[in-house]
Amino acid sequence: MVRNREANVLAKTFRDRMSVYRTRRVRDPETQGTVEKKITIYENIPCALSQKANDTPEKQEFHSEKKCTHTVFTLPGVELLDNDRAVIITEAGQEFSGTTGRTFGYISHGETPFTAEALA
Repeated sequence: MVRNREANVLAKTFRDRMSVYRTRRVRDPETQGTVEKKITIYENIPCALSQKANDTPEKQEFHSEKKCTHTVFTLPGVELLDNDRAVIITEAGQEFSGTTGRTFGYISHGETPFTAEALA
């Protein structure tokens, strides 16, 4: 079981924690209308947040918004979709909030693009 061994080795490096939320349309039983509801997809799962680059703030008319691009490494089988909302807490206690892209899965792990949002 070479692939299980590789996944187990990588899992030991996952010292960060992530919770993922997805917006779904559901029918409101009282009004019979469709409403958007945020549901929890994963809660407090192990991951590793990797910083790709130090992005510079984009100048806006009223404020500067900084968006940092990262990659999130997860266990095999964790699948995130475009525009899922994620909150990641690093081993050092830093909190990052933002949106994900679609997970690219390998036998040993998954890699997901993540854009952290913060006011500069």
